[in-house]
Amino acid sequence: MNNAPLFDNNLAAEILKTVGAIICVMDSTGRIVLFNKAAEELTGYSFAEIKGRYPWDVFILPEETDAVRHVFSRLTSGHFPNNHTNYWLTKHGERRLLDWSNTALVDDSGEIEYVIATAVDITKQKQAEDEIRDYQLHLEEKIDKRTRELKMLNEQLDKISRLDATTGIFNRRHFDEVLDVEIRRCKRQGLNLSLLLCDVDNFKLYNDTYGHVEGDACLREIASVLSDNLNRATDVVSRYGGEEFAIILPGMHGGEAMEMGKRLVDAIRSKRLAHIHSPIENIITISIGAVSFEADQLSTAEALVQAADKALYHAKESGRNNIKQYDGSMDGSET
Repeated sequence: MNNAPLFDNNLAAEILKTVGAIICVMDSTGRIVLFNKAAEELTGYSFAEIKGRYPWDVFILPEETDAVRHVFSRLTSGHFPNNHTNYWLTKHGERRLLDWSNTALVDDSGEIEYVIATAVDITKQKQAEDEIRDYQLHLEEKIDKRTRELKMLNEQLDKISRLDATTGIFNRRHFDEVLDVEIRRCKRQGLNLSLLLCDVDNFKLYNDTYGHVEGDACLREIASVLSDNLNRATDVVSRYGGEEFAIILPGMHGGEAMEMGKRLVDAIRSKRLAHIHSPIENIITISIGAVSFEADQLSTAEALVQAADKALYHAKESGRNNIKQYDGSMDGSET
């Protein structure tokens, strides 16, 4: 079928040649029969150069040829109008992205005579969209990286805020939070909870004798010994305040807590840290108050600490350098 002359002499064809949109008209086999001025300017080809040729032999990228053929096949099978986007290759090798709106003309019998493909060059639009997308992706990556950095920084700051500056172990804030958590957990799981409250014997006298710098060094040594003697991940040692340390022992019975406390008293004494004015062997020693409650006895952190403090008072009153376990008879004691 050769319908090109009909288009060449048709007023509508002349109008199509002059409109700003890119227009390519093909016959039912796919051969180009009209190529308007906008299409010539875009591709660098004159109508004379491509007349009678197939677009996929001239303009279409090899990787898109099958897709374009499929679109044309659907159009000539009656599936129109039809829209799609693909690249065209210009005479000078430049890729242009075109957004196509395709339809077909039929004769009186309903047979496809012409396929009319109208396109808009969206190359710059696509480039702008890609740049925006790349920028957004880059920005999202930067934000994500910064968010991770801030999260890590916050975690580090939170960890630092829970550490005692002098000894490097956990501080009172961390102790208070962990003790509340462990009381609830032990009550829920039916576990015992033990607490050791430790006090460095005659520490004021130590500071008066050696000075606060040596006093801080002594506290660091004691903190290290206490930490090294805890065997379970759930055991937590904290600086409670001044020369006092607190050790939370979840799931530990009273007898076990007492054994642990005795080991700590012995461990500190065995370090033989000089304290020339101490009435106890002229070395650093500690006293410990121990308390252990069963799950149904647990109430508040304050009650647990008060019980340990009463036991600690009795340890001091008993000559220091020892451990005492809380029992109800201590409730009348004053610390």
